[in-house]
Order: sequence, then C-alpha cells, then structure tokens
Amino acid sequence: MHAAPTDLSLPAMPRHYSKLYRELRAVEPGDYHRIIRMYEEQEQAIGRLDVEEHFELTVHYVDALFETGAYREHQLMVDLVIHASIRHDIRYMPGRQEKVFEQQLFRKAASAFRIGEYATAEHVLRELIRMHPEEPVYARFLRTTLFRQQQPTLQFGRAACIFCLLLTALVVTINLLVVQNFYPAYGPLMSWVCIDIFLVGMLALAGAYGLAYYRCRREATQFRAAQANKRRADSL
Repeated sequence: MHAAPTDLSLPAMPRHYSKLYRELRAVEPGDYHRIIRMYEEQEQAIGRLDVEEHFELTVHYVDALFETGAYREHQLMVDLVIHASIRHDIRYMPGRQEKVFEQQLFRKAASAFRIGEYATAEHVLRELIRMHPEEPVYARFLRTTLFRQQQPTLQFGRAACIFCLLLTALVVTINLLVVQNFYPAYGPLMSWVCIDIFLVGMLALAGAYGLAYYRCRREATQFRAAQANKRRADSL
C-alpha cells in the first residue's frame, strides 16, 4: 500500500519591501515634517511602487499633513487615499486596528472643520453616521459642525446684545448728566431702566445661543436615531 501523501506545501514567503519603502518607513513616526519632506522629494518614485507600498506611504504622508496643521493640503490628498482604499479594497493598515477608510473619512471631516468648510464636514459626518449610527463621537461632531453653521441666529443675538449695551451706556450717561442734576426724583426709575435694558441684551445673547444649540442637538439626534432605526429594519 502506498503511504498517504504528506502536505509538503511551504509557508508563504515573507514579503519583499523595496528600498525606497524601507527608507521612508524607517523615519520616526512622529517626525511629521521629515515624512512630508521625504515623500514630496520622492513623490514620482513612490508613484511607481506597487499598490500596497504606494498606498501605505501615502497614508503616512496624509496623516503627517493633518498632524502638522496643513489642512488645505490634507483636503487635496485625503480623497486620493479614500478612493484608493475603496478601489483596491484595502481595509486596514499594518499596526493599526481602525479601518483606514473610516479613519481617513473622519480626518477629512476634521480638517474641513478646521478650515471652515462646514458643509463638507457635515456631509462626511452624515456618511459616517449612516455607516455607524451607534458611534456617539460622530453625532457629537455633527452637532458641533451644525452649530458653526448657525451664524445668522448667533449674529442676531450678538447684535442685539451689543445694541442693548450701547443703549444702557447712553441711558446711564443721560441719568448722570441730566436726570440726577435736574430731575433727581426719576433717578431710581432710570437705574431700573438701565438694568432692564442690560438684562434684555444678555437674554437675547443667551437665547440666540440656546436656540442654535437646541436646533443642532435636535437635528443631530434625530438623524442618528433615523439611521439607527433604518439599520435595525434592514437587519430584520
């Protein structure tokens, strides 16, 4: 009888990394300025690397742009990483637990927020909530982004407050120069008028900010709840 064939298959050979890749990955991870400089100096050569090496180096470059506050440059490059992760189905980076697609989306929203592109940040955050409605940080960030877009309401509150403060100063001046000298009997009344005008200004400011916060919190909460309900309905 013939003996059963044994499995002589060899384990997969370890991956060979290019010299350029090894040089760039040898840079200290926190030395963001050097990472940026070396990537930009070797950008054409990096573009000729295989997909995995090119993708990984580009992710480190994009992360370095974000960490150094180069948010506009980050906005230009992060979309390339996001699209590449989808096109090549790259879900994780070596040494990282979070999904690269979601991490880069979140950072895209953060950099857009930092440069005042709130509509872009809002759009990205809504997409993240659609994917993971159970993640509270996305809803909180969306609420903050929506709040920054409540400028008409906030400007009205600030303008009303400033007007009331100026009017209070005018009434105080009139009280000191005219009423106290010629109509002292009306002095207490004028003091109450000053207090009332001042309080109206403070209430207008607080009311504007409170209304803006309420609107943003309600919209973010309702959107998150709707996506969570949709996710549960789809799973049934």
